[in-house]
Amino acid sequence: METSREEVKVMSELESFHRFLADHLAHGDSPLSPEECLDLWRAQNPPEHESEAEVEAIREAVDDMSAGDGGQPLREFLAEFRAGRRTSA
Repeated sequence: METSREEVKVMSELESFHRFLADHLAHGDSPLSPEECLDLWRAQNPPEHESEAEVEAIREAVDDMSAGDGGQPLREFLAEFRAGRRTSA
């Protein structure tokens, strides 16, 4: 029986997660719950499609800047951000 490409990818991810857990435990890092370990591993190992989307977004921003778009002023962004979260300076 032949292994599919998706099955190989899943096995590779599981092996990577297993190594991550073994390293985390071997180095006596702070104790984390299983969910926290998975969250940390996912943050350090984003899916390929997420990385590709982030790289594309950065390229588009650089292209915009090269074309003279200065982006949103920081003060304007912070005002909108704070208004959305109802926080103060």
